[in-house]
This record gives sequence, structure tokens and C-alpha cells, in this order.
Amino acid sequence: MDELDLLARALPDANPPSPDVVARARARLAASPARPARRRTRTWTLTAAAATVGTVGIVGVVFGLVANLTAAAPSAVAPKRNQALLDLADRIEGLPAETGSFWRQTSIRGQYVKRSGITYVGQLHSETWQPRDFGEPATQLFWPNPIARPATTADERAWRAAGSPRRVKFPCDEGERCDVPVTDKVGQCEHRTLDNSRVDGTVGDLTMADLAALPTGQKELKEKLRTYHRVWEKRGFKQPFNEYLATTSNLLELPLRPDQRAAVIRLLAGLPATKVIGTVTDPLNRPALSVEFGTPNNTLVYNRKTGLELPVYHRMHIDPTTGTTLADVSHAARAGVGMAKDSVVTFRATTSESGWTTEQPTIPKGCKKSKNRS
Repeated sequence: MDELDLLARALPDANPPSPDVVARARARLAASPARPARRRTRTWTLTAAAATVGTVGIVGVVFGLVANLTAAAPSAVAPKRNQALLDLADRIEGLPAETGSFWRQTSIRGQYVKRSGITYVGQLHSETWQPRDFGEPATQLFWPNPIARPATTADERAWRAAGSPRRVKFPCDEGERCDVPVTDKVGQCEHRTLDNSRVDGTVGDLTMADLAALPTGQKELKEKLRTYHRVWEKRGFKQPFNEYLATTSNLLELPLRPDQRAAVIRLLAGLPATKVIGTVTDPLNRPALSVEFGTPNNTLVYNRKTGLELPVYHRMHIDPTTGTTLADVSHAARAGVGMAKDSVVTFRATTSESGWTTEQPTIPKGCKKSKNRS
């Protein structure tokens, strides 16, 4: 079928185009070079909508389609589900692997509360140094006393207008301290030695060697994860394998190579419960890709005696340049405890200092040895 047959079928009731319209269209067709297919982010353009609804205008549109039949753009095909995750995996797969003697992870656990119209964020800081050689012990620094600060610039202005109160009350369980100082100083440091026989205990009892051996092929990776799931089953774990796979999102905060991280992301992108929310700003004001991986919702219990609790759901914020986890964030599933529905309630974020390093762990001056056993 040539272009005139296509035109006749597309416009059965229209008057035939004039000879000079046909000649111009054929000339454009002959002069149009074939274009290589390009990936696009949009599947619709305004070109067709802006065309004049008349015989000559429609002829131009149809001939334009004919001219591009040999090089159809992939944008005409619906994007794959969770395409943002697949694109991320493609971007990071070829990144160079990091080196170092210690995997350093600096973390902030945060909780939001609203008092007298001002939102505060309470924080607990910690830092862990895990040696690549799992035969050596790990070192953890932590600051056991929480601190608080106004959550946003607007909250800080309101806090100052209210006289800069020095303490704020957080929901807490019986016997715990509820009033937290509003300050930027983290307070007294403590340190302790940790068992370094494993790096992760959620996906499996994984050591540094286990992580280094994780395969990058999808079939091989899934089979390796199945062996870890069988271990959990023998211990009484009742979660089906397909649901268990959602927990592999925890691997994204561990010391994987970029190609391994890309493989995990592709696996997660194919899970039925995975849903890309979009680009957001994480709790530490960094750009991130927000994703729900179908991990179970849970309830935050603030006070067992009074029954003060709040159901929450989780989203993971992923670094769009490296694929590592920036933060695990919980949102209110309903309004309660002074928080609006869907607002951020708690988070656990890793800071920019996290990653492989050749430095040795240093105990800050005045940091006390913890009396608590590791």
C-alpha cells in the first residue's frame, strides 16, 4: 500500500487532494531523511491537535505519518511500569565500584510533632563503621539523648515569634522523657563495639562476603534470594516468597557494587506492589525518588497505657544518581497525634558522609564508652 492508498482509507468521504498538494507532499516525503529512533519521555504532542480541521490540513498530517512509518519513535509505545526505576538502574549500572577499608554509615532518626501551630522534628544521631573484613569488630558512635529543632524556615520564624521555647514535648511511652531540648548541639556522645559477623539481618544473615557474591542476573539473583527465604521458612517465617522480595529493598542501603544495586532495583521494579510516587525532597532536603515497595504497614505506639497510637505506611527515598537509600519515611495513614493524614511522621536518613572510606574510625574527645552491651 502506498501513501495514496493510506490517504484514501483514512479519509473515505473527503474530496481527493489537488494535484499540486499531492506533488508537494511527495516531494516532502522524498526529501525527508530517515531518523534514528529516540527515547522520549512524552507520548503525546500538540502537533495534531493544532492542525487545521480541513482537507489540506488533514492531508499534511497523514503524509507526515507516512513519512515516519519507517522510523517510529519508541514514545508511541506505552512506557513500562515503574519506568523511573528501570531508567535509574540503567544510569547506575556502569558506575565505578567504591573502595575502602570501612563501610561508614551516619544516620539520623527523626520524628515530627506539632505544638501550638509549630512543627518540630526530633532527632537521634548515630554513626557505624563496619570493616570490610568481617572478622574485625565494628565501631558505633551514638548520641542517646534526642534533640529537636523547628522543621522548616517558616516554623523557625514562628518559633522565634513565640519566644524561642527551649524545650518541646513529644509523645512518649510511660517512663520515658517526653520533653526534648530545642538545639543544634547533639549532646553527650557514647561509643561501643559491635559484632561484625553480619551486615544485614532482614533479607538474610548476610556478611560482607555474601554481599560481594550477590549475582547481577535477574534469574540468578532471585534464586539466591530464594535460598535466604528458605532459611527464614525453617525458622518459622510464614511470609510468601513474593512478599518477602519486597524486603530486598533494604539491600539498597548496604555496600553493594553499582551493578548489583542496579540488579536489585530491576527486581524490585517488577514486583506487583512496587509503585513509584515521583521526585520529592527527602527529610535532609536532598532530591530523591520516592517509591513504595509494598512493605507491610505498621502502627506507631506512643503510649501503651493510654492507647495513643498511629497507623503509618512507608516510602523509601532513593538517590537518583547512585540508587542508594537516602531515607526510609513513614507517613500517617490517618490523622492523629496532631499529624495530618499522609504527613511525614518519622524517618531514618543516611547522611552524605556515608559510604566506603579509607579512614579509620575515630572516637571524639569526651565520647564515653557505653555501659550497654552490643
